[in-house]
Amino acid sequence: MSSDPRFEVNEDGTAKDPVAFRAALREDAQKVKIIEEDPQLAAALLGDDTSAMNEVLKSIFEMQKKKAEQDQKDSQNMTSIDKMRASATVPRDPVVLYQGMLESGLQYGPAFRLLTDVWVPEEVNKAQMGSS
Repeated sequence: MSSDPRFEVNEDGTAKDPVAFRAALREDAQKVKIIEEDPQLAAALLGDDTSAMNEVLKSIFEMQKKKAEQDQKDSQNMTSIDKMRASATVPRDPVVLYQGMLESGLQYGPAFRLLTDVWVPEEVNKAQMGSS
């Protein structure tokens, strides 16, 4: 949570010193305000039951761990092509694309002529609109 040693946790997410952890939470008005938005969370973290507090901390830790693993898995599964597709949000006229290819001397085959939906990133579109 922070560099305060009272907020130190074990490898499983439970508080190293539950009494100090709870006392530190109670002293921080901003954290108390956020915790009290959820009555069940407030009862577990601010109440007197140390085992309930550690169970909640452990479940929060597990959820964060699963989310981090899922985010890492998603980023690994997303290829560079997928990343480019996600960033390309502005439609572009394919005729202009073909004209540009001809002007630059690039040759393309008949299969490439079937290309109808061309999308470019917003930055590229702004740069091209500004230069024309």
